Amino acid sequence: PSITPDWEVLVVNDGSSDETGEVLTRCKGITAIHHPVNRGYGASLKTGIRSAQYDRVLFYDADGQFRREDIPALYEAAMECDMATGKRSKASDAPLLRRPGKKILSWTANYLVGQKIPDLNCGFRIVKREILLRYVHLLPQGFSASTTLTLLLLKEGFDVKFVPVTIERRVGTSTVNIFSDGFETLMLIVRLVTLLDPLRVFLTASGFFFVIGLAWGLRYYLQGRGISIATLFMLISGTLTFLIGLLADQVSALRREYHR
Repeated sequence: PSITPDWEVLVVNDGSSDETGEVLTRCKGITAIHHPVNRGYGASLKTGIRSAQYDRVLFYDADGQFRREDIPALYEAAMECDMATGKRSKASDAPLLRRPGKKILSWTANYLVGQKIPDLNCGFRIVKREILLRYVHLLPQGFSASTTLTLLLLKEGFDVKFVPVTIERRVGTSTVNIFSDGFETLMLIVRLVTLLDPLRVFLTASGFFFVIGLAWGLRYYLQGRGISIATLFMLISGTLTFLIGLLADQVSALRREYHR
C-alpha cells in the first residue's frame, strides 16, 4: 500500500556543533527541534515522541544507514501490529572489543523475554504513539533507548514484528566510545534486569544458593558432622535473595504502571 499523505517530518538537532542547525532552518516541509546541548540519542527520541501529532511514529537515524525504500514494507507491517522494527541482514561491523558486550547483552535480553530476538537494537522502526507515551519515562537518555523499548514491548506482551531491512555504510564516524559506552551497556543490563523481570533473576540466584547449601549440608550430615556454618550461610543467602527478589518484583511492577 502507498504511504498515507497525512504525515509530518520532525528532525531533532541534538546540540550539533556544526552547521546542522542552520541547514535545518532553511529546509521546508519539516519541523526542526533544537536541543541547546547534546542530551543523547534517547533524549532526542523522547523529544520527537512528545512532539509528534500522529498515531504512529517512525524512527529514522540521520547517519545514512537506513534506506527510504524500506519504509513501505515497515509501514505495511506496522499497520498490523504495535511495533514494526528493522531486522538487519548485514553482518555486524562492531569493533572486536565491543562484540563480547553485545553478545552478553543479547543473551541477557533473550533470557529476560524468553525468546530469541532477531534484532535487539535496530533504530529503524514504527511504533504506535500511545504505547510510546505510556513508556517514554522509562527510556534512557543514551544510545540504549532502542534496546530498552524493544525489551519493554516484548516483555509486556505487545505485538512486535521484525521486518528485513538493508543497511548502508554509515555516513561519518560512530560516536560510541568503547569504555564509557561499555560501562553504560553493563549498567543497561543491570537496569533491564531490575526493571523487567527481577524475580526471574533472583530466583535463579536463590536456587543456586539453596542447591549448594543442601549439597554441602548433606555431605556433612552423612559424615555425622551435623550442619556446617557454610551450609547455614548458603541457606540464609538463598532465603534473603528470594525475599529481595520478591521486593524488587513489586517495585518493578509499580514503576511500569506508574504512568499508565
